[in-house]
Amino acid sequence: MQRTAEKQRLLVIPQKNTYSWDLWEPVVKLVILIIAVIIIGVALKRNLLFNLEYHMGRNMNLFYRYLLVSSGLIFVFSMVFRTYLWFKYRPYDAGKVYAWPRVTVAVPAYNEGKTVYDTVISIIKCDYPKNKLEIIAVDDGSSDDTYQFMRKAKAEFPGLVKLMKLPKNSGKRVALHTAFRETRSPFFITVDSDTSLDPRALKEILTPLILNKKSGAVTGRVKIWNSSANILTRMLNAYFAMAFDFGRAVQSTFSSVLCTSGAFSAYRVSILTPIIDQWLKQRFLRRECTYGEDRSLANHILRTGSGTIYQRSAVAFTIVPETLKLVLKMLTRWARSNIRESIVFSGFMFNVRRKGNRVLPCIEFMVTVSLMVLHFVWFYYFFFSRLVDLNFMLRLLAFSMLFGFVYMLYYLRIDGTRDLPYILVFSFFCSVCMIWIFTVAGLTLTKRGWSTR
Repeated sequence: MQRTAEKQRLLVIPQKNTYSWDLWEPVVKLVILIIAVIIIGVALKRNLLFNLEYHMGRNMNLFYRYLLVSSGLIFVFSMVFRTYLWFKYRPYDAGKVYAWPRVTVAVPAYNEGKTVYDTVISIIKCDYPKNKLEIIAVDDGSSDDTYQFMRKAKAEFPGLVKLMKLPKNSGKRVALHTAFRETRSPFFITVDSDTSLDPRALKEILTPLILNKKSGAVTGRVKIWNSSANILTRMLNAYFAMAFDFGRAVQSTFSSVLCTSGAFSAYRVSILTPIIDQWLKQRFLRRECTYGEDRSLANHILRTGSGTIYQRSAVAFTIVPETLKLVLKMLTRWARSNIRESIVFSGFMFNVRRKGNRVLPCIEFMVTVSLMVLHFVWFYYFFFSRLVDLNFMLRLLAFSMLFGFVYMLYYLRIDGTRDLPYILVFSFFCSVCMIWIFTVAGLTLTKRGWSTR
């Protein structure tokens, strides 16, 4: 009930007061920028930032040389490769669609209370022909008033909303699978129960599936509904912008988006039908898979040779955790999914019998894995050596701030200047926390808990 009340609160725009975040946020942004400049300035003054002899002079072994050169080359190649593809990306034009098909929208929910009602209403308010729209809301064994709010939505729109109630909490996969078995539409859309859609979202997300017959799935641009809550949510807003409108945009240029976001994605039913049961029963290391259903579904579709696409103009807003503890749990769960599904993807991406684009997805995958492995090697190489001192930590912070300023150039093209300084916070967070998150995720890969419930 506390979680439900919190999400309902987030759907109400707070009034400004003397101690409000909105009032003090400009000061926080300025402080972030000043601290970043000071860190870089001090590092430059101490000749730490670009002084390769700082550590080499003490440990100039062959391993270090190869590690330094390989890391530099792979990083530069990855930035050039991805930036080139990013500038090539274009969303599909909904204006080229002359007839909109029938579509089913599934909304799985567990203990969401009134939030699920608001989600359903946002779907109904979309600019889409109501005679071709069906909404299936699935109560995944909630113990609160979620089902009552679903019934309220159905009572108001009896011709649009269909309800299903599972006898016990069975997980998001089961809820989605249950809804899918009821659809009679050629397209199936999934929307998280704490997500609100832009009025044009349904048309926009279906456009690539209609115009590109080789596509099997489309994922939309997910923004953060409660981004103004605090500095953590602002940082996550920057993270989402880079993950969706940079990472997924790059992957979309070769129709191989590796994760079709559970918050808002669309699927071709004819592609899902042969694989949906296998997806439901997925096992890894002899354990049932309960999390990462979106990344797993993308892999199942890519294995068939169908394309997965990112549609920038299909916008949805979702609620994220506001405390550091819950943010870390959420990112750890995502990291587990990333590790597991990367292993799965590596098992079929080189298969010559697999249809669809093979070269560019393999390059992107290998670059991503190489950078992650090198990150681990660098971190633990220094962590277990005697090279870590205050100057080293200052150098690490300076480089994270420097990369943050570089990422700002990308963010400017994505979302403008509003949250620009939070890219620095995001860069710092990645430098300090991501290695530990992926370490914990790797050591708890078979854990089944949802973590944020």
